[in-house]
Amino acid sequence: MPVFEEEFSVDAVPDTVWDFLLDPARVAPCLPGCESLEVQDATTYRVRLTVKVGFLSTTQNLRVEIVESDRPRHLVSLGRGEDRKLASQIEVRNTLDLAPAGTGATLVRYRSEVRVLGRLGSVGDAVMKVKAKQLAGEFATNVRAAIEMPT
Repeated sequence: MPVFEEEFSVDAVPDTVWDFLLDPARVAPCLPGCESLEVQDATTYRVRLTVKVGFLSTTQNLRVEIVESDRPRHLVSLGRGEDRKLASQIEVRNTLDLAPAGTGATLVRYRSEVRVLGRLGSVGDAVMKVKAKQLAGEFATNVRAAIEMPT
């Protein structure tokens, strides 16, 4: 199971970053390829993502559930989805850890454990790692911009 780890800092205190990350309407526009979001309840969401991975384009209908929450430090979510057209499934376990990083800043560390089955899994780990790193960078840039944007 490939594991991806990244970190980035945001010019906001952990409570502000936490509130942002738990607001699906604010996070969804930060997700590369996010086409739609449906809030099912306080901890469960449905997200539709379309992403090009190698030579394949996949549209995943993901069900994401927050399974651990320790405000404002630790958050774990599980996502499961499928692309029927590609006969592929994906399972993702995301762990986010927030820590103060100097005056008024937060270090965000995350770890994603990804399992891909079916045709999409045939792309290979090397291509997946490059794409995951690219998507993670876009997400970090989008989150930083959204939180730090003057109101």
